[in-house]
Amino acid sequence: MRLNRIVVLSLWLPLSLFAQSYGLKSYIEYAQKTNGEIKAKEIGILSKQQGVEAAESAYWPTLDIGASYKDATPNYVVSPGRVASGFASLNLELYDGGRKSAIVNAKSFEREASLFEKRAFEKSITLKIVQHYYAIQQLKATLHALQERSKELKAQIERVKKFMASGLSTQEEVDKLQSVFDGNQYTMENTKLAIETNEQNLKLLSGLPATGLKQSRFIEPKKIAFEWFDPIKIMQAKANAIGENANAIDANYMPQVSVSDTYHKSHFDDLVSSPMAGDGFLIDHQNELTLSATMRLFDHGKMAKESEAVKYQKMALLSQLDQAKKEQRMNFGLARQNLRTTRAKIKSAKSALRAATSTYGVLKQKFEVGLIDDVSFLDALATKTLAQSRYEESIYEYEIKKSIYYYYAGKDPKEFIR
Repeated sequence: MRLNRIVVLSLWLPLSLFAQSYGLKSYIEYAQKTNGEIKAKEIGILSKQQGVEAAESAYWPTLDIGASYKDATPNYVVSPGRVASGFASLNLELYDGGRKSAIVNAKSFEREASLFEKRAFEKSITLKIVQHYYAIQQLKATLHALQERSKELKAQIERVKKFMASGLSTQEEVDKLQSVFDGNQYTMENTKLAIETNEQNLKLLSGLPATGLKQSRFIEPKKIAFEWFDPIKIMQAKANAIGENANAIDANYMPQVSVSDTYHKSHFDDLVSSPMAGDGFLIDHQNELTLSATMRLFDHGKMAKESEAVKYQKMALLSQLDQAKKEQRMNFGLARQNLRTTRAKIKSAKSALRAATSTYGVLKQKFEVGLIDDVSFLDALATKTLAQSRYEESIYEYEIKKSIYYYYAGKDPKEFIR
């Protein structure tokens, strides 16, 4: 009995998940948890964090131990046949001209860039999800209009066939209507394929089925403060990291001061006896404390040129950064203008739909009583179908335009979904 319940539950859960409908925010949030490429970005951040911690560990002293065994033939007084020795060495770099600090800073900026890269990638996934989400709704609205048109055409074909049997219409009229009906069926199949394509893409990005979509809207943009978006922040962080790498190279021209303390312990065997050698002839333990300082005086400009090459990389990146800022401001202004244009488009499409619906209603009545020909009726029907499709399309297009506006304003579009 228990096994049967487990089987039923295992079958029901996937079906319930598949049958459930989701809103736009659910698709975005689920994608951020399950999308493989986003997970790869998270792993990259962990890698950069380990790089930071490794660079910070360079401030700590190092402790090394070692051991060796030597068997020499022949042996003599100052060279025993067998020697076993071990050592422990403690080393600390006292001063390096700021090299370690620069490396830590560079690694930190690289990690910061990877964080911005993840956020930027998440937002790009968000925009793709938004486009597929509303494209599905646009296409479904178009399909609904085409289906209504198909029903009307089918009804008119049946009506004209009845009139033809009474001699009140001709086969030519039936053939015209049938031709338009078949073309409409083909358009419907193409629309269904486009819906399926967008649904599969939405599922691939988010990990959720796209068979049922809840209605979701973006908040109307009002007084949105502009800020630099993540691609700008990525370039800035990378430029900072490159600058710190140049500082690390320059630090090699500064004095390098270190201290080490090494303790040796040895054991000698197979000794050559000698009346001249006492017990202390071979030292079996020794401690060495060493303070060293080095400074590069001449390398024919090698490190200076390496530093200069890195600085040029930073200059190039800063130039790209400046251009990217101009581009973002331009796109932000265009996105704002696009919102105004699309609002006007919605108003125009609504008026066109109202006029087309009114005209169609009048011409349909005239066609059914034989006052106009089939060409006028079909034109009116096509105009009404197109107007209905364009009106629905413009409404969903406006939602996509709002998401793009928030993106170029430097915001996360997900935060403005209601």
